[in-house]
Amino acid sequence: MSDLLTIEEVATILNVSPDTATRRFAKVKGVIDIGSPETPKRRRYRVLRVPKSVVEKYLLARGGLVVEVTAPSRPQKASKQRVLKVPPTEDEIVRQLARITKQRGAEAQNTLDKIAKRARLMTLVPEDLWSEMVWLDEIDDF
Repeated sequence: MSDLLTIEEVATILNVSPDTATRRFAKVKGVIDIGSPETPKRRRYRVLRVPKSVVEKYLLARGGLVVEVTAPSRPQKASKQRVLKVPPTEDEIVRQLARITKQRGAEAQNTLDKIAKRARLMTLVPEDLWSEMVWLDEIDDF
């Protein structure tokens, strides 16, 4: 079986709108309609898949040219697996923190100092207990 093209791809190949491509290929033999039929209470929902060979025959009949149809490239879908990014280097983190501190002023500097104190304290606690730690702001002043 040849590759199936969406109506959007066929419209791109023919340089017409998707509505025009739908009208032209809806009743052509070989086109697959996987939509839903019209009922008294629901509109017809049309989803067409057009084989490459049908588009080639259409172009041959209409234009008299033998054309090899290639589907436009499809954007790749993001994989469901998380792509691990390379963690930033220490220098990059320092630059980002300095930029934030410079933009936000003294309050940001105090927040960064508090984060550094907490990080130092957490190194003394086993990692499996980190989620149970609660920080009390009044005690941080020591």
